[in-house]
Amino acid sequence: MRHFILTILSVLATLTVSAQSNRICIEDFVVDRDSVVTIPVSLANETPMRGLQFSMTLPEGLKVTGSALTKYSEKYDMNLVCRQGSNGDQVAFVYPMSRVCFPADSVVIMTLDFAASADFKGGEIILSGAKGSTIDNQPVSIESDTIVVTVPASSLIGIPIDKSQDNGKFF
Repeated sequence: MRHFILTILSVLATLTVSAQSNRICIEDFVVDRDSVVTIPVSLANETPMRGLQFSMTLPEGLKVTGSALTKYSEKYDMNLVCRQGSNGDQVAFVYPMSRVCFPADSVVIMTLDFAASADFKGGEIILSGAKGSTIDNQPVSIESDTIVVTVPASSLIGIPIDKSQDNGKFF
């Protein structure tokens, strides 16, 4: 009986480990037209990672205007490059100059500044091509994701709800 229970427990532990994955997480967000919003980017990894990269396909009217590492990433001597790729996608690279790794964790590693144009109507950011590497430069797969970006309804109709008409009254 004891061996049966131990076998069941080891199968359950294996299933739990196989259900975990490596992910780059950006939560769905709201941005007003003609404005900039800073969004955190998290790494949820079960494998210690020395570096990572990912691409973002942005909806029309949305662009990345800035990027920064968090204090957590700076603690691991990471560097960040975020630039436009050859196909128009935004590409982000996080890498160290020494032999260090992000430990297995779920933590915010960087922020991205997204700017919406005056005619932005919302859309989806497709996060793809994500890859990581171990301390020995072995590849690590990272799941793709889709982030929904919305615009407040008041911006879409052109009259912000906190502004009044010329005569100071709403109808």
